[in-house]
Amino acid sequence: MGKFTDALRKAAEERLQRLEKLDTQGEVKYQFVAKKTADSRIDPRIVSFYDSHSPVTEQYRTLRTNLQALKTEKPIKALTITSSTHSEGKTITAINLAMSMAQDLSKKDILLVDADLRRARITKYLGFKAETGLSNLLTNGAPIEDALVSIGINNLTVLPAGKIPGNPAELIGSAKMRNLITAFKAKYDYIIFDTPPVIPVTDACLLGPQTDGIVMVIQAGRTQKGVIKHSEGLLRQAQAKLLGYILTNVQYHIPAYIYRYL
Repeated sequence: MGKFTDALRKAAEERLQRLEKLDTQGEVKYQFVAKKTADSRIDPRIVSFYDSHSPVTEQYRTLRTNLQALKTEKPIKALTITSSTHSEGKTITAINLAMSMAQDLSKKDILLVDADLRRARITKYLGFKAETGLSNLLTNGAPIEDALVSIGINNLTVLPAGKIPGNPAELIGSAKMRNLITAFKAKYDYIIFDTPPVIPVTDACLLGPQTDGIVMVIQAGRTQKGVIKHSEGLLRQAQAKLLGYILTNVQYHIPAYIYRYL
């Protein structure tokens, strides 16, 4: 029993040393292998998946093109999607945008990250369950290949939120998160982060400055101008780069002669 106990103690010490190294090391090497393939039942609101000829799908293509054409000091690779308040459509927007980017003929590698460690919704809309995700990578040093998920869409990888932690803001603002973002940008062409809304919690303001820009989703006819201005102020104070806005839930009529081309 003595030798067995010593072996266990040595193994535990080696694991602790590895975790401490992750905390202190400036650059961490990760192996990006999506070993899990989820059997997913995708929500009908993910129109980029179900209907390539939909006018809404075409709007996501336009958004994709506009983001790729933005003239900035450095290329936009990591993008934060947020909103002022809950239920404005940020998660649906993030998923549709990620799918639209993955469908581009240039075959860019896309990573969709559920960084809403409070009310994770990406797995719900993509119709699969995942016990391991971003929170596990940030808390217990879980191997990243255990968290990455392929849902059968070429060029698209999903990193779920994982177990909801007790300290989401601290994890999002941690050195480990910065290391992960650096590693993501080295591996993928685009990374889309879905984050909590700006006003209720601070997570988007913590993540925004670590990415190349923020796009804020606004629900038409619901979000007040004062709320939007307040969100802008919070992001500006955090020194996050606000790239623009996406208006959701817009109702308009498309003439038949235009619809035939969509």
